[in-house]
Amino acid sequence: MKHDNIPAKQRGLTLWGLLMGGALLAFAALTLMKLFPLYNQSFKVHSAMQAVAAMPEIGQKGVQEIRGLIMRNFDVSDVDTITDSDLRNYLKVVGNPDGKGRVMTMTYEDRGPLYGDLDVVLKFNESIAIPGMGIE
Repeated sequence: MKHDNIPAKQRGLTLWGLLMGGALLAFAALTLMKLFPLYNQSFKVHSAMQAVAAMPEIGQKGVQEIRGLIMRNFDVSDVDTITDSDLRNYLKVVGNPDGKGRVMTMTYEDRGPLYGDLDVVLKFNESIAIPGMGIE
């Protein structure tokens, strides 16, 4: 007796395949959840720098005033890992090489735990032009 409706080879996902796929998906989701705060903070820092650079009369403000404006934006955006003393080391405002305006540069590293003793380091290096001459 021949059965024509039975496939010659079974296809499908076994229990082990399902478990492995679920474990891989869980690992990827956990990694993304641990990396998101670091990237979210870098987006907040970038948007704070852009907001300060777009302010009217920013070209006439001194470096201390610019740092104060950045810190105020950090407070509003809930960037709590960069303190005022850190900002003195991370934020530089220098004259533009072409002599027109200045350049605001923020450079820092943020470290966060990933798994056990394994950490992830996010390097942030952003430069934004400030129009006008202003005070060095």
